[in-house]
Amino acid sequence: MDMPGEEEYVYEYDNEFDLENPFTSPADEPIASLLDAEGHHTPSVSAAASAVRRDAAGFISKVRYDGELSVHPRVAYLALNYVDRFLSKRQLPFGQKPWAPRLLAISCLSIAAKMQRVATISIADIQGDEEFMFDAVTIRRMERVVLGALEWRARSVTPIAFLGFFLSACFPPPQHPPLLDDVKARAVDLLIRAQPEVKMADYAPSVVAASALLAAAGEIAGAHLPAFQAGVAACPFVNSEKLRECGEVMAAACGIVGTATATSADTPVTVLGHGHYRSASSESDRTVGSLANVADAKKRCMGPPSQWG
Repeated sequence: MDMPGEEEYVYEYDNEFDLENPFTSPADEPIASLLDAEGHHTPSVSAAASAVRRDAAGFISKVRYDGELSVHPRVAYLALNYVDRFLSKRQLPFGQKPWAPRLLAISCLSIAAKMQRVATISIADIQGDEEFMFDAVTIRRMERVVLGALEWRARSVTPIAFLGFFLSACFPPPQHPPLLDDVKARAVDLLIRAQPEVKMADYAPSVVAASALLAAAGEIAGAHLPAFQAGVAACPFVNSEKLRECGEVMAAACGIVGTATATSADTPVTVLGHGHYRSASSESDRTVGSLANVADAKKRCMGPPSQWG
């Protein structure tokens, strides 16, 4: 396998990668660009269900929730995304070595930390008292193997990248009160929590994002949930049945008490619309703005006509 030179390898980290804006330059049609890219960044179901992925995800989760290490949740999220993308393209080059998934996880954590420009992860600390310890040279070599499999495309298109579009479709600027920031923050939290669930690989990032947004809106902005539902339902690339299924999987993965039901094509899709968990920070009585009707939502969400032909 031909590898880029060291100079190009370092260049990958020159600019901070924003999970919400994965492209290096502004796209003329942001949603079209995201939709074009999401198929190439969605992990395969077989990769998500593999024993290697399970072991790597377990190590990343252990590191993330270790209070002394304090690995940023978005770093852990991006690292597991790299694991999924890598395993969707090739197998580990070390056969059945029991330590291989951990080396993959550590290398992906290292890449993610560099891409997110957070404090450098201590390789020694995250390995703790493991029986087999990897040195910096070995990890760096594995980073190159991972990036090579990803064709050096370290800017992943994840569900987080779609949240801004859906929020704008439901409540277009400048109508962006503080409550929407709370909904978005909760949606990100749900996406991070649900990511390790194997069944999430069955759904495109756009559908996963829509499910998280509706679940978050149900928790925090229940009185305005119909506006969110209308905005999402008006997007022709979101399949209502997939949305319902994904909502159920996410609710189970995140421990949300609720139901998910699909309605006819002329009615907004209802996800976690009844009996949902309402968090302590719920502020559904705050003013979000006038509710959007379905017709207006469709105008905002259709995007470039060429996308839907």
